Amino acid sequence: MTLLELGGQVLDTVRKRLPAVKQGSASAQAEAYLVSSESRTQEWSEGQPENAAISKSQGVGLRVVENGKLGFGSTNKSDAQAISWLSDQAVTAAQVTARDPFLDLPLPPPARPPMDLELIDQALASGSYDERAAFLSSIEAKVKKRDKRFSKVLRASYREGRYESTVVNSRGVSAAGAGTSVSFTLACVAVEGQETQVGYGFQAVRHYADLKPDWVIDKAVENTLALLGGKQVSSGRYDLVLDPFVAAEMLELLADALRGDQVLKGKSFLAAQVGQSVGSSILTILDDGLLKRGLGTSAYDAEGMPTQSTVLLKEGVLQGFLYDSTSARRAKKQSTGNAGRSSYKGLPEPETTNFFIKPGKTSPEQIISGIASGLYVHNVMGLHTVDTVSGDYSLGIMGERIEKGRRTHGVRGVTIAGNLLDLLKNVEAVGNDLTFSGSLGSPTLWIRGVSVGGGKS
Repeated sequence: MTLLELGGQVLDTVRKRLPAVKQGSASAQAEAYLVSSESRTQEWSEGQPENAAISKSQGVGLRVVENGKLGFGSTNKSDAQAISWLSDQAVTAAQVTARDPFLDLPLPPPARPPMDLELIDQALASGSYDERAAFLSSIEAKVKKRDKRFSKVLRASYREGRYESTVVNSRGVSAAGAGTSVSFTLACVAVEGQETQVGYGFQAVRHYADLKPDWVIDKAVENTLALLGGKQVSSGRYDLVLDPFVAAEMLELLADALRGDQVLKGKSFLAAQVGQSVGSSILTILDDGLLKRGLGTSAYDAEGMPTQSTVLLKEGVLQGFLYDSTSARRAKKQSTGNAGRSSYKGLPEPETTNFFIKPGKTSPEQIISGIASGLYVHNVMGLHTVDTVSGDYSLGIMGERIEKGRRTHGVRGVTIAGNLLDLLKNVEAVGNDLTFSGSLGSPTLWIRGVSVGGGKS
């Protein structure tokens, strides 16, 4: 049975339990969200194969809305008894919850022409997994060859995944998506004297041909060696250069502040600033659900609404926020096609798709050469402590000292503090090296005058 057929069976079962649920009904509605996925992972540690795992899962989440009251349930079974139980659970819950006047399932969107977003790597179905994962056996030798200070590879992991998703509702919405993914994760250890540093590398892509193990090794080696011999710097204001992966981590904080539901709850430091300049004039930030081969790409969101490319910050000016259907209705806006779910067990809420900073024209080397006194940031600690309501942050960092346009020595044991708005406004240069970490992407960023707390080196 296909997911679409199973979804139709779920809706039919709800209609029997709650006859008011019929095609186009506004007073009683139902929606089934179905996901099927499988993955395979192989790990190597210290030159030997270690953990191997295969996992498969399938499930359905059911929303029932009756006169503005929400009922929800989920199950990982697909037999008639489980579907009947699921229907009973959701319908019963809808009878006892509080009414929400803005809660309504979406109507079918206008037809969208077929588009090839290149989300499925057909080669994964025909080739050998073992052959594709074979590169893991040479990773430790390659890492050690880069520099004699590397003692071992803690973990080298290769993963392949496939998924399908379908959403159907009683108002006529029917949308489906599918995709593949492959990823490589690396953790390696470098030792110098009494000091040990662990460095990481990672890449995740849709197609195996786009996976670059040597590039991941290069990044992990560079970041690990840069931290050896790290020391504090004197407290003061420094220009910061954010590595693309660090910048992408910081960008994720901004994603929460750009969610329409968070804005409506008063939990965003960007609320009430649409149309205002909140960042540097060279800073443009987009969310693109239609990016070819993007890990966050899909033709439709988790409610079956069309995804799109949304400019959120244009040359520093805030353009708007990301909405699912319910938050859009509350804000008197249109859905931006950004409904997401953590799994079939979760309710939809606004989420980013492919969220990234538009690259500039300056190379990372040119950026560094223009800095008289600064810090190149490889790692940030404590991102979970950032207050996205006020934008205030205080974070630990590790990286390298920049002096007269050159990286001179490792830096650790220091903190940066300030407000996220100040970081946005003080972006001096945007690199040309847009790099994605999953579905988050950023180039190298140069930020002027950040407060750094350290000590005498």
